[in-house]
Amino acid sequence: MATKSCITNARRAKVTEASHTTGTLSKIKWIALGDGGVDGTGAVIEPLPANTALAHELIRKQYTSSQKISNTCYAYTIKLEENELVGDYISEMALIDEAGDVAAFSNFLAKGKDETEVTFTIEDNY
Repeated sequence: MATKSCITNARRAKVTEASHTTGTLSKIKWIALGDGGVDGTGAVIEPLPANTALAHELIRKQYTSSQKISNTCYAYTIKLEENELVGDYISEMALIDEAGDVAAFSNFLAKGKDETEVTFTIEDNY
């Protein structure tokens, strides 16, 4: 399987704290894309739950749409316009909450971006 994903320790801590103390959880707000999700040979790097940022962030935007997949999963989508990241090879994504903390990472085989509109989707799956 070429895609490797994880929920971060920061998100798990927030869920635990919300369940016990605060009763609230920061909403997902952004998706960040980067080109640091593969090694020098092009192999997908396993993201670590302890990580707090992408290896090399290229862009951060509010997500374009979301969809409930199941009782434990939402999928979030970001749309890149024709003029965004042209010539870059995207290989990592991060789902980021309104407090600026990363909730989940997904690394995948590098995908080249040309002058066409393209979407990327990441799941927040428990």
